[in-house]
This record gives sequence, structure tokens and C-alpha cells, in this order.
Amino acid sequence: MLLPVLSEKLLSAVSRDFFRPLTRPSTAIYVDCAERLEEIAGEAGRIPHAESIALIREVLSSHPDIVLEMDEGAALRDSRQKAGQIFNRLCEANWLEDQQLGLHERWTLISPGLRPLLRLLRELAEDEIAELKTFADTVRGVCETLERPGVLDARIHEPDIIRALITDVNARLETAIVQLHGVEKLISVFDRRQRSSDTPAETLRLLYAEFGAGQHMVCYDALRRNGLLPRLQALRSRVADCRTDPLMKERLAEGLAAHYHWDEEESWHRAEKALRDLEHRIAAIRLVADAIDARMASFNQLSQQRYRYQTELRGRRPEIVKGYCDAINEAYKHQRLATLRDAEPDFQLRIPEVKCFFGIESLARTRRAKVPADLTFGGESPVGETTDEALAALRERQRLALTPQRAARLVTRLLPDVTSSISTTDFVANEVDDMLDLLAIAAYDNAVIANGRRIRWAVDGPGRTDGLEPETIPTDTQAGWLVERFNIRRI
Repeated sequence: MLLPVLSEKLLSAVSRDFFRPLTRPSTAIYVDCAERLEEIAGEAGRIPHAESIALIREVLSSHPDIVLEMDEGAALRDSRQKAGQIFNRLCEANWLEDQQLGLHERWTLISPGLRPLLRLLRELAEDEIAELKTFADTVRGVCETLERPGVLDARIHEPDIIRALITDVNARLETAIVQLHGVEKLISVFDRRQRSSDTPAETLRLLYAEFGAGQHMVCYDALRRNGLLPRLQALRSRVADCRTDPLMKERLAEGLAAHYHWDEEESWHRAEKALRDLEHRIAAIRLVADAIDARMASFNQLSQQRYRYQTELRGRRPEIVKGYCDAINEAYKHQRLATLRDAEPDFQLRIPEVKCFFGIESLARTRRAKVPADLTFGGESPVGETTDEALAALRERQRLALTPQRAARLVTRLLPDVTSSISTTDFVANEVDDMLDLLAIAAYDNAVIANGRRIRWAVDGPGRTDGLEPETIPTDTQAGWLVERFNIRRI
């Protein structure tokens, strides 16, 4: 069974003239009229006809530069008659409905299709996305819901419970994706503002003050720094397994059929689509996050190029030289250079020789591109070193590397409970690996462990307050070395 396409469903719900006001040169009048009428009508959705005509007249007076068409009252001089023509066009587009209840009782009704259209227009015109702060809670809630043991097991849940779970998670993921697309919109707004910045100070303010502290960074921090992307990747694999489970599809189809009263074939197709949408939306969060990363990198590059152009190519010194040349042109207008040969110079140049570039030589020289580094493996190896020796050396370097994972390993072993703490006086590192784990704890403050969960810790000690007097800082022996005493607290 093929589901109807969007155009079929749209044209069955609204007329073909519904979008005509948005294609006219006087679109601003129709949009402002619709917004004012919807605001005055309120939730009741109706307003006296005389009051609606007065509101349309006010909107017409606020747009004196817009030229109306003939069917909008361009040939009329009375503003009330023009407002009546605009009202008729709004009724023809089914934005408004004219209700006549009696000889002296006439009402203007807000069409049911106008409110969703106005919400869409407000969303397109919005510069601040107020719901971005709930993005982390939304995605974290989805992860916690799908990570519960047996939550996607069709053998232990009733069909209606499975239907409610899939529908709820799909709705929350759709909200999160809409919020991420709102982040893209905010970055594009910053990009447009940066292209029109006038001064280097404004360029730096947009980059560091406004862009770096904007609401869009809430979504970025939630994904990149709170470890949500690895959890979503693991959940995608679980949902992909559910898509291939016939029992899961059958139970979900039963729940959809019982709730929406669909037939067996349609409920089966809806169940497949719901599971497919769930997997795609989980994967889409990473894709949109990558697109946001690309936009942020592009904005940073644009800011650097804009700042360089404003400071180096359009700075104060080029303007001084340009002003001096303009003054020379104005002072010696309509004269030849040969007549100025014996004239006294304005000032003495502090250079031994002057050379004027003209023609092709006056153009900026092409910068020499750096030769790309060859990072490929192979070729001649060092004399006397075999492949096994090189691999052994690589493994040894990896073993000695200070990584967040090895720090997390020691933290979970020493501090299994959150809010617990321990000092370097309470344990002893006997081996080099334990000493490296201890150094990694001092170097990092958080890490993601094998199950995808992020743990955090804080390090504090006398060295923070008595750093200028190292002889007063107590030390502890760890693996044969003296280490300044510090405390580790898991948070």
C-alpha cells in the first residue's frame, strides 16, 4: 500500500489559492493583516467585521510604499474601500471566513489553516530559538528510555505499550532534530552578519562574544562534550535489530491497528515506517551535528578572512596613502608630469631608492603553496629495524601514552561511588602503569568508559595554594617517585 504524497494531502486540505497572497508583490500587507487579525481574535478565532476592516486600514497605512494591484484596490482612493478589497482577497485565499448572522451582525472568522501557516512564518523569521536549552534533556531522555533493559523486547510488552513507546520516542527525536536545524539557522544568521561587519572590532565581537556564547553552543556542548553521540550510535544498532524482527513489527502493527482502527495492511506499513523513521532519526542527529561542525568551521574561516581584509588590506595605512594620492591628483589636475620635474618635493623619503610598480608587476604576487607532507607508510625503514621491532616500539608508545581512558580506569577502581574521594596517602602505585594512570588523572577531568557512560573527577591539593613555596608541599612516594600530595574527588 502506497501512502499519499505530501502534495495530494496538502491540496485535499487547502485550496490552490491558499498560497496566492504569499506570491503577490504586496505579500507584507497580507502577512501583517493575518498576524494582527489572529492576535486580536485570540483563541475564539473571530472578530467583528467592522473591527477587522479598521485593522486592515491600519496595516495599509503602515505600508505606503507598496503598490497594489487592480484587484486589490489600486484604482480606489478611499482607504476603507481598499481595505474591503484586501479583505475579499483574504477570504478568497481561505485565510479568513466572512460570517453573516443577521442584518446588523457580521463576523470575521480566522480560518483553521491560517494558524499553522502563521506558525511556520514566525519560525522562519525567528532569530532566537528559545527551546535550545531543552535539547540536551530531550536527547538524554531518549537515550535513557531506549537503554532500559528489555524496553524493545516484543515478547514481554503488550502491543499498545510498544506503539506508545515508538510513537513517543519518534516525536521527541523529531523535536531534537528540529532544534538542531534551528542551530544551523542561527549560524547562518551569524554568517550573514559577519559578511556585513564594518570594523575589525565588530568582527571580533561577533566571533568571540556573541557567537561563542550563543544558544547554539548549548546543542553543540550537549552532543560533543556530554558523550551523547556514542550512546546514540549504540542505540541505532539496537533499533536496526528491531527492524529485522518480525515479532516486533507484528506487535507494533497490532498496537497501531487497535489505536487508530487501521486495517491489517495499512497498520503493517505504518509499523515498518515507524521503525524506519526511528532508526533514521537517531542517525540523523549525528549527520546534522557534522553539518553544524562544517558550518562552524566555515564561520571561523570567514571571520579570520574578514578580519585580515579589514586590518591588512583595508587598514589605516592604505587609507592614508589613498588620501595622499587623491590630494596630489586634486592639486595637479590637468598637468603633465614633465612640468613637475623641477618642483620641490613635499617631503624627503627615508629610503635610498624608489621604484614604482605598474602594470602586471603591481598585482599581488601568487603565494607559494607549501608542499604537502607525505604521511604514507612504507618506503625505506631505518637501518637495522625490522617490522616486528617497529610494531613493538609503537605498542610501547601506546602503552606509555597518557589517555583519559587509563585515568578513568584508575578512578573507577579507587572510587567506585560518586562523591567519594581519596588522597595519594591512601594508596600506593607499585608499577609504572599505575604511576602513568595517576599522572593521567592529574592531566584530565573526565572520560568515557567502555559502556559509553561518562565519569568526571576533580583534583585538588596543597600545590594550588602553596605553589610559590614548593618546600612546604608534602609529598608521597609512588612507584619510586616523589609526588606532590593531592586529593581525587569523583563528581
